[in-house]
Amino acid sequence: MIYATLERAIRSGSPDRVAELVRTTWLDPIANGESTLSAVRHPLGFACLPVLRDGRRGVCVHLFGERRTPVRLSVSPFHCHSWDLLSHVLYGQVGNQHVTVATGSTYRVFDTRTTAGGDRLVPTTRTVDATAGAPEHWAAGSAYELAAGRFHASTVVGGAPAATVVLGLHHPEKPDLTLGALDTPAHRLTRRLHGRAETVSLARTALDRLARDADRLTPAGRR
Repeated sequence: MIYATLERAIRSGSPDRVAELVRTTWLDPIANGESTLSAVRHPLGFACLPVLRDGRRGVCVHLFGERRTPVRLSVSPFHCHSWDLLSHVLYGQVGNQHVTVATGSTYRVFDTRTTAGGDRLVPTTRTVDATAGAPEHWAAGSAYELAAGRFHASTVVGGAPAATVVLGLHHPEKPDLTLGALDTPAHRLTRRLHGRAETVSLARTALDRLARDADRLTPAGRR
């Protein structure tokens, strides 16, 4: 099973093997036109390739471009997932910012209900204060974990290109939550699809970057 094989490669600190699995299993078929998968324009400003869904397990490849249009968020970037996440940096650098949440009056908690067409954000009666810690930055070849229910925000260093492969283990009893302004109403965030040519171009760009950086894919760890 590719999920288990990929997880072993990440946990054993084998970045070359991780890159090979991602390339041969998903990026090559997309770039060669053998896969009909479409990339998703994520509301947080990156492209997502949802390459695997298998029961509670899922895998996505996240691609952060060099020239990204600033994202106008309807809520804060602080959120938590119903998934345990294991994220491996394929190239570039990414940041993860832990957020501590306590009962308060600064933000309203929104229940994020994901459907095929996007996310519906529904305000709850719960209000909180949130304190963001300093971002931890992770270099190519390293990995980090995030438990379901842990609030965080994702960052990319200096807007430079980056890519991660993210393994998720779903906990259906846990909600997906987002923090927003107290008076923000319920609303929907549409997840638009990239076109076929755009998806192929994204995959080819990622492959080119992986090939260029292959000799630097070492477990550099957190910086």
